[in-house]
This record gives sequence, C-alpha cells and structure tokens, in this order.
Amino acid sequence: MYMTDVLRALSRRWYVVVAGVVLTAALGYQAARVTPVYLASEVLVVKYPVSPDAPNPLTGLYPSVAVTAAAVATSLRTPAFEAEFRRAGVTGTYEFAPRNTGTNQEPRYIISSLTVTNTTDSEEGALRALQILTSAYTDKLKELQDRWNVRQDLRFTVSTLVAASVVELSHSSQRALIGSAFLGGLGTLAVPLWVDEIIRRRRGEAAAADQD
Repeated sequence: MYMTDVLRALSRRWYVVVAGVVLTAALGYQAARVTPVYLASEVLVVKYPVSPDAPNPLTGLYPSVAVTAAAVATSLRTPAFEAEFRRAGVTGTYEFAPRNTGTNQEPRYIISSLTVTNTTDSEEGALRALQILTSAYTDKLKELQDRWNVRQDLRFTVSTLVAASVVELSHSSQRALIGSAFLGGLGTLAVPLWVDEIIRRRRGEAAAADQD
C-alpha cells in the first residue's frame, strides 16, 4: 500500500479519524492531570528489654525478637484488620514490611525493624493513616504480651527508628502526553485503514454475489 492509498483511505473514513483525534485529546488531557500520589513511611524497631548483658538493645541481633516483630506485622494483614483500618480512615494502599535478610523463597528475620508505608492521594491523609497503622502495630504487640502474661520488665517495646515522612511520587505530565499522543496517533491511523478495508471487502463480496 502506497502513501497515496493511505491518504485516500483516511479521507474516505474521515469521521473515524475525527473520532480518533477527539479520543486522543481526551486521553492526553486525563493523563496530564493525574492526581498527585503521596508515599508516607516510618521505620519502627522492636527492642529487647534492657539488661546488664544487653545495655543497648539496638547493638545486637535477636532473631527471636525479629521473628516476633515479623509475626505481628503478618497478623495485621488480614481482611478483618483491613476493614478496621478502612473504617478508621486509612485510604490507598498500606504495608507492614519487616526487614528480610534472606530471600523471598527463604526469608530470614534477624533484624527486628520494619517499615510501615501508606500510599494515597493526600499528604495529610497519608500521615494520618501512618499514625493509625503504627498505633495498631504497637497495640497488637502489647495485646500479644498481655495474652502471654509477660512481665512488664521483660516486655518488647516499639520505638521509632526513622521518623515519619511523606514524599510526592513523581509523575511526568510531559511523558504522559507523549505516550498518549503516540498511542492515540497509532490508533487514529490504524483504525480507519482497518475499517476501510472491511467495508471495501464487503462491498466486493456483495458485488460478486450480485453478478452471480
């Protein structure tokens, strides 16, 4: 097919070209005005009780503490807790991510810290959700120790290792416009040619049937 054939086909199906241009413009407009997304994060650490043998619990590695911290994080990933978080005002996506020093196939937890994150469309909402999530983690650890009747002087405690912060996730409006223009332009050229070929083929088949 020569360029002149392409131009003729496009001119014959001009209404499809116009529809493609309108859809491309609408797609580009929506892509360029994507709502900003914010990521809030905080790093917590579960500490072993201070003792003469371990005056600074942050200087040693205690696998049992790390496993407990990971278990508490896992217990908060259930549908019941998700529904509770939603009712409390947590929006977007959230995660409790224990520090894994192994692999996905063979996880190893020897560092008792975890990162709590929330991704949503509001900076204030992300920080507020982070407070709800971190409080839930602390309360869950306390609840477990209450159930196990752990003495107060032997209890694990939760501290903030890295303070809560929030950043806006990058989004390039220019890149979105270029991508939308490319996809829309490709469709605007391909669809009219495809429609033109189908109509021409059907007319040819109808003409051949009339001759018979």
